[in-house]
Amino acid sequence: MKRWTVGLSMTLVLLVAGCGNPAGTDGDLFNGWSALAAPTVPKPAAGECWTFNGDADKLAVGPDLVEVECTVSHSSETIHVGEFSGSLAQKASVPAGADLTDAFAACQSEANNFLGGDWHDGRLVLRVLPPSEKQWKGEAHYYRCDLVEVSDDTYTIAPRTTSLKDTLRGNRPVEIGCVKVETDSSGGIEDFVPTKCDTLHNGEYTGTFYSPDARPYPSDANARRALLQPGCKTIVARYLGLTDAQFDGNKQISFAWSTATPTRWSHGDRTARCYLMLEGNLSVSRSLRANGNVPI
Repeated sequence: MKRWTVGLSMTLVLLVAGCGNPAGTDGDLFNGWSALAAPTVPKPAAGECWTFNGDADKLAVGPDLVEVECTVSHSSETIHVGEFSGSLAQKASVPAGADLTDAFAACQSEANNFLGGDWHDGRLVLRVLPPSEKQWKGEAHYYRCDLVEVSDDTYTIAPRTTSLKDTLRGNRPVEIGCVKVETDSSGGIEDFVPTKCDTLHNGEYTGTFYSPDARPYPSDANARRALLQPGCKTIVARYLGLTDAQFDGNKQISFAWSTATPTRWSHGDRTARCYLMLEGNLSVSRSLRANGNVPI
């Protein structure tokens, strides 16, 4: 290899000496060349769709999240891309937890405008997705807002082939309505599965409770109940067309709630979805909105 390199150099010298500079050049190979731009991490854009293996709560930036056309089966849809700024953009590691509060608030506003209603009212999960650690070190300081349609309250992804835009307007095709309350052998609630109201069911979504302040996630069950039970009781009572006191006399309908996970709570989703439930083996094939205390 060394002999070949030397021989090549001698040949180049002879060629340059014999031929001179080509017309229109000055012999300076680097004159006028601009410096190459620093490599950057590709930035996602609103309107992109992605496939993912797993449930919606585990959705994360990485090799398992693959971009596809929105007209083919996909798991999530990016509806907004924002930028971290100020001290957050200077962090050595990717923002997480409470550092995502402002980003989540922006995502929530964008999602509600995009959908035409509060995303909590739909069979949906809203995710704020910061870059991976590797992307962050590559100066990618953006966050993504992704919406995912789910088929139950345990975040099972329901793949789509169309955009979620305006799906809480008009006839509101992704709205949560009636549900089947699934329980375990001891009567504990395992899931709320959306179903059509004209099929037999034993529960119904009545609205979302919002924590009145920015308190941390109530990890103690009693503290959680103290916060959520009065709020959901009022939401269910109003849905039925009752006062709280009137609802207290109803022996056929109780209620329950599904709380945002501690992680989601930490970055601002301090909510619980409230559901009415029929007691015992009761079921109906209609909505109970404004049913009052009329016997089932």
